[in-house]
Parts: sequence; structure tokens; C-alpha cells
Amino acid sequence: MSDENKNKAEEKSPGGNRPVPREPVRSPKAAIVWLIIMLIIGSLFLFKGFGPGEKRDITQSQFESMLKSKLIDTAVLVSEGDNVFTVEGLIKNVQPAGQKADKKADKKAARQNRYRTRVVYTDNLDTLLGFTNVQIDSNNAGLWNFLLFALLPVVVIVGMIYFFSARQMRMGGNGAMEFGKSRARMIPPDELNVRFDDIAGADEAKEEISEIVEFLKDPIRFQLVGGKIPRGCLLVGDPGTGKTLMAKAVACEAGVPFFSISGSDFVEMFVGVGASRVRDMFDQARKNTPCLIFIDEIDAVGRSRFSGWGGGHDEREQTLNAMLVEMDGLESRSGVIVLAATNRPDVLDPALLRPGRFDRQVVMDLPDIKGRKQILSVHIKKIVADDTVDLDVIARTTPGFSGADLANLCNEAALLAARRGKEAVSESEMEEARDKVSYGTERRSRKLTEHDRKLTAVHEAGHTLVALCNEKCTPVHKVTIIPRGQAYLGATFTMPKEDVYSRSKGEMIAEMAMTMGGRAAEELLMQDISTGASADIRALSGMARQMVCVYGMSEKIGPWKCADMTIHPHLRIDGPTPEEVSPETQKEIDLEIRRLVNNALEDARKCLTGHKAELQKLADALLEKETMSAEEIRELLNMPAPEEPAEAPETAGSSSSDGNNGPADA
Repeated sequence: MSDENKNKAEEKSPGGNRPVPREPVRSPKAAIVWLIIMLIIGSLFLFKGFGPGEKRDITQSQFESMLKSKLIDTAVLVSEGDNVFTVEGLIKNVQPAGQKADKKADKKAARQNRYRTRVVYTDNLDTLLGFTNVQIDSNNAGLWNFLLFALLPVVVIVGMIYFFSARQMRMGGNGAMEFGKSRARMIPPDELNVRFDDIAGADEAKEEISEIVEFLKDPIRFQLVGGKIPRGCLLVGDPGTGKTLMAKAVACEAGVPFFSISGSDFVEMFVGVGASRVRDMFDQARKNTPCLIFIDEIDAVGRSRFSGWGGGHDEREQTLNAMLVEMDGLESRSGVIVLAATNRPDVLDPALLRPGRFDRQVVMDLPDIKGRKQILSVHIKKIVADDTVDLDVIARTTPGFSGADLANLCNEAALLAARRGKEAVSESEMEEARDKVSYGTERRSRKLTEHDRKLTAVHEAGHTLVALCNEKCTPVHKVTIIPRGQAYLGATFTMPKEDVYSRSKGEMIAEMAMTMGGRAAEELLMQDISTGASADIRALSGMARQMVCVYGMSEKIGPWKCADMTIHPHLRIDGPTPEEVSPETQKEIDLEIRRLVNNALEDARKCLTGHKAELQKLADALLEKETMSAEEIRELLNMPAPEEPAEAPETAGSSSSDGNNGPADA
């Protein structure tokens, strides 16, 4: 491609995805050269030797006497009017007889022998000047000296300031006046390359948002029946559920320009910049209607303006006010649809969520088993996998995984297969990648003493055996005595085989007994207890308090919400406050929580006492193998495999881990 064609190809509209090439910034060498020049000029005036020396005032008679003696070297006459002149010049340096000439001394003496006088021009003075052949400069010499020594430094300094300030503005952007311009990038539809078929596991969200696509394709069909398309659509969901991907698919399916910007791009250190950028962004959008504006992480500027949570920022409130007016103000805004994404809808301003602005909220939920399989089938095509990979098994054992987690799982499996020198990803790499994403990487570098290894094996064997003996417990997936993830010692990982949305009282009691299985096993086999159950005790206390205070599962307290157990991101409310319950009721709550905790520990003791031989056998096997799966444990203890569930809704798995960091969620 020729240079001319290449330049034409690089020139693109300001709204395009590719930025227009900026004017090349000058080389730093030019700045160095200018700096050197400025230092040289400054030295001419700072150092006395380079500037004009001190002038000696003489009278007219002394001046005429020096002319007769031929001691005047130069004379500069500047007229003051009425034959009055100011004379400046040099007096000759006379060398004493017999002394050699010294050029340096002559130059120094010449700088020191400067004179200045004021004379009345007469015929006698004219004769003397002509007789001595003194070099006389014109009257403009004073003007040139003024320009050289007075104006030139000012011009140089101003030029240097302009040079550096202009260079900094070019490097910082398009100049200081561009602060108020919108930073939204207009992406043409043909550059998005994302369709609804590329988004899996979000069928309800695609169906709900498809109305926007149909309106952008054929708005007349809706207008004929008097329908109005939602002006704004808010995508709400956990991180990694595909909110940004859904917005790209909407713009690509509709075939309209797509303006993309982040909520943080509106916030600047200068007051009023955010509001100006909002207005400029909507002005650009109106010129390209119909179009879509996508604001990612809108909670950065859309927080509530009221006092309390998330309020009190004047600049952010001005930006929010400008956005509210642009979305639904006095001016019409037909053909511009605003999409926004956030995972914190609870902190958004109510005025932003009212009908007429964000009319509709589309929830991007975590995928269920069917959705996880669809997402895995999309990402498995990007890697090389063999026939042993069963997506049904991976989808069933990854509850609580988002689309981003599943994409990371496939990528980790591919990296693991490459490290092992395999040409394709097998089932073993997929399972190991799943465990790595769920629980963390094994930390085999941590060296444990033999006593700690035995204690950990007994502790984890207690968790596992209680879970296997109670069918209401969440099925055990894997148990290890190797530190993994946040667990300081070992961990027992449980994984539900089906998606669960609610739990019964019996299931929670069984889960509490399983949590105390480690402490009961230490008492039974080691005749001592350790600090390894600290995370278990913390989790057990939390479950017991929720059963009593939130779920109403205590017969003594009854179905009464006696505390706010919500943990807000900004305010910690972990238990009942004095305003909600009386001291007598608080005492009853504490006694009921203690009763549930003690019953859980007693249930674990009874279970392990009746299976002491199996507990010792499992602990010895863990000491030997370090990590065992549920199938290996059942084969070791001759226990039947559980029945496969017929259907599946959704919850995240859990684990009981040793250490002080708490249990690791699957």
C-alpha cells in the first residue's frame, strides 16, 4: 500500500473505533536545545563579565580634552533635541612604555573604561571629532541596544513558556478545552462481531432485551399501535454474568452505532467536567440516531444523592443531575436508547430508576445446569479437547459458576494440558482446573510435621464421615490434607449434585453436625482438641444465629425476625441491636443458639463413636494418599454410591476447611 493510501486509510471519522492519528509530538531533543539556548542567554545577563561594564560620568570639558589627547576610542551620540547629545563610548587603554601587550588585559580594561557624558554640540566639538577620527555610530544604536538587552530576553522566555505548555497540552490530549468533551467511543456495528447466539445461559435476558433490537430495526411497527420503547435498560447481575457482552450483542443485532463509555470517565478533578461530558455525549448520540449508549459501571456516577450511603459528592451529583435531565427532560430524545450495567443496583439513585429513564431492569443471573452446559459448549470450541470430556459432569459439579468462571476453567485446563505436554485437553485436566478455580491452588511447598499431618487427617476424616453417614448433608466431593486456597491445613470440599434454592431445617441441622465432625474426631482419636476448628466454629455460630434470628427455626423463639442479619457493603450489622430486642429476649436468643451448637457437636460425637473403626481407616488412608475423591472414600469404606438427582436448580457448594481464614466456597 502506498503512503498516500495508507494515510487515507488511517483517516477515520471522530466517532469511529480507531482514533484519528494525532499530530506528532516534537522530539525531546528540541526541548534540550531550547533549554541550552535559554541558559546561555541567561548567563549573558547574570555574569558581569559578559554584560556592559560600569560607566564613568565625565564633563564636556573632560570629553573635549580627551579628544585632543586622542584617548577616545568610540563615541555613540544620541540626540536629545536642541543640539544636546548624550555620548557614550570607550576610552583607549594606554600601555605603559616597555610593557608587552596583553590581549586579555586589554579586553578587561576596555570593559572597565566606559564613559558617559552630556554635551552641547558646537563647531569646536565637530572639529575635534573629525580631527581625532573617532568612530561615531548612528543615533539608532541606542534603539538596537534596547532591543537586544531589554526585549530579547523577554521574547525568549515567553517563547520557551509557550513551547513547553503547548507540548504538554498535545501530550495530555487535544488541549485544555477538550476536558468537557465526551470520551465515549462510537463503535460501528460491523466491528462488534457479537451475536445473541454467542451468549449462552441467559435465555430470559435475551428474550426480554430483544424488544429493544426489534424497535431499533423497525420503530414504525411499534409507533403505529401507540407503543413506546423503553428509553433505558439497566443490566443487573453478579460480576462475570455477561452484562457488557449482552450490550454489544444488542448493538450488533440492531445494526446501529454503539457509544461505549465507563461511569468513571465522567469523574474528573475539575468541577463541572462530568456534566459537560454527559451533555456532549448525548449531543453526539442525537446526531447518529437511532443509536445505543452503553454506560458500564454506572454506579460510579449514579449513586444516591441523599445523605447517608454513597452521597455527599457535589461533582458526582452535578454529573448525575445532567444525566437525569438528558435521559428524560424537556427536550425530546427519540431514537437514543441508554443501556447501563451495574452489580450494585441497591446504591443507585431512585430518580435514575424511575419509568422514563431506566424503565426496565434485566437481571443477568448466574446460570443453572442447562446454562452452564451451554456456556461450556461455547468455550470448549476455543480449545482442543478429546472425547473423554463430559460437559454434563462439569456442569453438574460447578454450581455457582458465572460465565467468566467457566471461561477461565476452560482456559486453565488448556494451560494445564500444555504444561503436561498433551496435544488435547482430557477429563482429568478439566476436573483439576475446576478444583483450582473453585478452591485454589495446592500449596505443597508448606511442610507440616508428622503430628500436624496426623491431626489434619483425623480432623478431615471426621468431617467426611459425618457427611457420608447423613443423607441430608451436602455430598462430599473431595477431601485433602494438603493446604489449598485459603485453608491453612486441609479441607473437606462438598459439592451439591443439583442446584438448590432453599434448605430445610433438617438439612441445616445435618450441615451443622458435619461442620463439628472435625472437632469430635479430634476428641475421639487424639484425646485432645486443637485450634484447627476455629473456622468451623465461626461458620457453625453463623448458621445457628440465622436459624434462630432470620429463618424462625427455633421452637422457643418462634417465627419472629428478631435481628437484621444483612451485611451491607458499607455498614456492618452482624447481630441484633438493643433497639430491636429486649435484654430478656436477647438472653433467650443466646441460649437457643448455644443449644443448637451443642446439639450439633453431640450429633457428630454419636455418629463418629458408632463408626470409630471407619474413622481410623479413613484417617490412615488420608495420611497415605493425602487427597481422596468421594468415589475412592466410598470404595474404601464399602459404602453405596448416592442416587443421582432427577432435576436441578442452583446453589454454590461449600467446604469445611481448617485454619483461620474461614471455609472456602466452591
